[in-house]
Amino acid sequence: MFLIVGANGFLGSYLIKNILEMTDDTILATDLKSLPQSTERVNWFNCDITSDEDLIKLYEVTKNEKLKVLFLAAYHHPDLVLKNPKIAWNVNVVALAKFLGIFDNIDVLYYPSTEVVYGEMVDKPFDENSLLHPVSRYGELKTVAEKMVNIAGFNVVRFPVLMGPSLLSDRKHFYDEIVETIKNGGTMEMFYDQKRSMIDFDTAAKTVVQLINTPEARKYPIVNISGDEPLSKYELGVRIAKKYNLDENKIIPISIEGNNGIFTAKRAKETLLDNTLVKKILGLKELKIRI
Repeated sequence: MFLIVGANGFLGSYLIKNILEMTDDTILATDLKSLPQSTERVNWFNCDITSDEDLIKLYEVTKNEKLKVLFLAAYHHPDLVLKNPKIAWNVNVVALAKFLGIFDNIDVLYYPSTEVVYGEMVDKPFDENSLLHPVSRYGELKTVAEKMVNIAGFNVVRFPVLMGPSLLSDRKHFYDEIVETIKNGGTMEMFYDQKRSMIDFDTAAKTVVQLINTPEARKYPIVNISGDEPLSKYELGVRIAKKYNLDENKIIPISIEGNNGIFTAKRAKETLLDNTLVKKILGLKELKIRI
């Protein structure tokens, strides 16, 4: 059985899709807010991970199963982390520690982390052994969480910026906003001087499921999952416009140096990831973003 903690988000929805397509497993999916309808292979369970009572209830309904866990629940946005440090600490660190302390029936666990733990790139893309120099509080909390997961004997995957159309009926992703804005004649300002090793949600989710189903992968505590090609958000926006036969001139290049208060928390200008290891583990020749 797969247990996806914090499943009702963009990545969670793509993980559910790929687990259903690639395995015969059932899924227990948790979330804090209103839950989707359960199906034959996907059961939804309401769980506030900051509640000891909810975590124990979740353990009770899963204790007779050997679990394949994807722990997605987190307080994500760097600006919100900076604004609400206590909430961020309790969600990203304390709740995760309690989960790892309660659940004794985990066969394999993957914790999705982020490129922001690396910080600013100096001379070459970051591999899994690169030193960590997070520039934001969010990155610092993710660094702590990663260490806890590894010490508990489980695995971490680090993602870059993830892109793709939302599978959720009640939420649009930035990808969808780009498409809709241009279709309606508007413009989108996007950074041209901030490179990332972006990957799409579907490819990222598929790769995680492949890792989970590859026992050999478990000996690698941390694995980068990223695209082969450095891309700016401006370049990505142009590609999205071209895909839908929209006016690419509606994508306006702007510099991160003059972001005009778009962000509160500090961001690294350039963070590229080396994905050699994941391609070696899974025997992949390439790993590219699909627009």
